[in-house]
Order: sequence, then structure tokens, then C-alpha cells
Amino acid sequence: VSTQSTGEPLRCQKLIERLRKTQQKVMEVLWSIVRSAVAEDTRASRQYRDKFPEELRGDHMSGPLWFGAECLAAGSSVLNHEHESDELRPLARHITKVMENVRTKLREQCLRDVSTYPEELVDAIRWFDYNWAEFEFSYVSRMCAVKTTDQLFQQHLTTILFSETTAQALKDKLITEEQMSSYDPVLMLAIPRLSILFGLQQDAGGLLDLTQDYTSIPEYFRPHLTMLAEIKHSLAQLNEDDVWSLKRCLASSVDPLQEEEEDEEEEDACMAEDQTGIHDPSSLDVLQCLYLAVSSIADQMISNHAKDLRQMLHHTFKLNQEQPADPLIMAVAKTDEIRQITTADCVEPSTSEELEPSQRHPVLESEGCSDHITRQEPPVWVPDSEVTRCQGCEEQFTLLKRKHHCRYCGQIFCCNCTGKNAVLSFTKTRLPVRVCDTCFHKVTSQPSNSQQDT
Repeated sequence: VSTQSTGEPLRCQKLIERLRKTQQKVMEVLWSIVRSAVAEDTRASRQYRDKFPEELRGDHMSGPLWFGAECLAAGSSVLNHEHESDELRPLARHITKVMENVRTKLREQCLRDVSTYPEELVDAIRWFDYNWAEFEFSYVSRMCAVKTTDQLFQQHLTTILFSETTAQALKDKLITEEQMSSYDPVLMLAIPRLSILFGLQQDAGGLLDLTQDYTSIPEYFRPHLTMLAEIKHSLAQLNEDDVWSLKRCLASSVDPLQEEEEDEEEEDACMAEDQTGIHDPSSLDVLQCLYLAVSSIADQMISNHAKDLRQMLHHTFKLNQEQPADPLIMAVAKTDEIRQITTADCVEPSTSEELEPSQRHPVLESEGCSDHITRQEPPVWVPDSEVTRCQGCEEQFTLLKRKHHCRYCGQIFCCNCTGKNAVLSFTKTRLPVRVCDTCFHKVTSQPSNSQQDT
């Protein structure tokens, strides 16, 4: 490629893209053969994937890994990972030879009997499976940040804290079942904020017990131990009504001062006669400081640990739903709601595999962005795992080209095709949300939509 494309970077890029697409298709066929020829209990274990980032789990990374193995075997190095590349090079050369051997045997078998797998061929396929598992683990663990057992345990404990907080908030009616079922974006901020308060109010031995050893507290809270101690001290000075007001503000993302001004406007006549139930200035200042401090910690957690927070919130929604959710709807909690709120510059790798047309999500085959549909309720989102190309420009999703759901039609697009925002009638917050270009023109041209906004 490099010889033929000297001075032609665009042509070189297209040739490499074509090669990678072909490699991914070959790997998909190869894995289907592995699943057919080798019994599941005799295959190499993939439990190590539990430590991988969520977007790198599964066979959809086989194509990029094969491309990486070929580059390493040819003498190239991964940028900023030269030492790791040198360590992986012998293993990369070995896996390319093993793969070539199994592909040769499969081609020979195609000329004989495609309906059977001779024992020799099965052994070659199984040998490839084991070697590929070793290369996959070695490559990803060297090139990406892989969680330790302790980090996974702390993430699970934090998920439990989020879940317990959500259950209590539902019981206290700080949040509603409707918000949970619709995956209201407000909860992406509310749950971490309320969890900080809930954790600090737990008895000794709780997750946020500040008297325990530093290493026992999850890494998400460690940079904020001093502020957490000050928050806990201030909470002890508040009465029950003030604590309840603080929780209500954190759940709705409404500043205490703003809430107080609204209450004064609504109950001005009553307050003139009786000041009972109104926060005194000193109490209101404490609430304001606590609200800002808790929100600051939670927002920094979301910014610095976006992937982990998204995964923990996904499990929290799943655990606290009143009824089991449709698996297709659960895709909502796996998307980039958090990143759109505070971390728009984060990069999310692709997490998809190409499916046969008969297996594709019904939204892709039916309504899509049809002009004849006027939606009055949230759409069912297409799962990430069913799409590998943007539904607008048809560009391939990669490690750098992220997926985005249109909030109106539920389909998946790239950033360029979902660069517009619109207010939708069925959203709870009445704030502009991400929509694709087609739906943007459709929504903004609807007379009823403009009337509702006014």
C-alpha cells in the first residue's frame, strides 16, 4: 500500500479502510466456524474480558486486533507504546502464522466436504482459538487500562451505593418510576449527588465511612476526602427539614436559592403573616454551600470517570426498575447521556457487530426517520450492538468515530449527522436534545411543536 500510494494519502487511507473491513468480515466468518466446530466447554476461556473496558468486550474487536497483529509482525509499532510493541511482536508473528495455517486448512476442506469438520481441522481451529485468546489478552492489557480485581470490587460497591440510594429516593418520592422507566437525563446527575449524601449518612462501616482506611474508599471519592468531611460536619448541624430540602434540590438540580425565591413568589401572602417553615438566612447559606459542594464532587466524578459512571448507572437503572425492561430499551442507559452533560470531548470506541438483515432491529427496517410519523412518545432506541455504520452518511464507526442516538427516531448516527438539537414534546426537561438532521427538519417544521414551545 505504502509503495503504490506515495504522495496519495487519501488513496492510502481508502485502501487501509478496505483492508480492515475485509479483515473484520473474515473474522466474523471464522468465529462462526469456531462456534460450530468446537464445543463451548473446550474453547479457551474469555473470563479475562471482565477486566476490559466495556466497549472492548466481544468478538467485534477481532478485525482491528488482526490488523494490529499484522502491523506488529511487519515491524511497525503502536504510537506511544513502542516498548509494549516490542514485547508483543513475537506473539503477533506467531498468531499470524497460526491464523494463516487454519485459513489454509479451511480452504482445503472447502474443496472436499463443507458439511463436516475432520478431527485434524477441529484441532487446528481449537489451537487458533487458544492462541487468539492469549494474543487478545496480551494486546489489550498492554495497550489499554485494564482494571484490577480491587478496582472492579470498588466499582461494584459503588454500584450498590447508587442502587440503594435510588431505591430510597423512589421510596421518598424524590424521583419517580416514570423517570426511571424513561431514563430521564436528570437522573444521570441526581443519582451520584444523592449517593454522596446517602453514603455520608450511613452508619460506621459504610462505603463513605471517612474513619476507615484510605484504600477502602473507592477511587472515585478519594480526591475529595477533605471536602466530604466538611460536608458531613455541616450535615450534622442541619435539622430534618433542611436535609430534606437539600435532597430535593439535589434530585431536581435546582439551586436552594432559586427554590426559595420560587416559594416566596408562590406564598408571599402567607409568609407576610407567618414565617414558619421558611429557611433563615444562615440556614439557607449552609444549604447553598452544601448543594454546591456535593454537586461539584459528583460532577467531577462524572467528568473524570465517565465510562465507569455510565456503566454503574446502567446497572442501577436495571436493578431498580419496577418491572423487567425490554432489552432493546436498556440500550438507552448504555449510551452517552453522561458525556453529553459534562464531557462532550470524551471518545467512545465502537461496540458493534454487523448482523444479518433478518436480525436487525425493527426500527432500522421500518419507521426510521419517515416523514409520515409524528412521534408523541419516546422511541425505542436501536441497540449499539446492531449497527456498525452511521444511518445517515453510512460511514463506518471506529475507535474514534463515536455512536450517537437520535432522541426522536432512536437510530444511531455519527457526530456530524447528529449535530443539531431540538426540544421534543415527550421529553421531561424541555431542554434541547440531540437529533439527526432529518428529524431536526421534521420537528422544527411541525406547527404543533412550535405552539407547544411557546
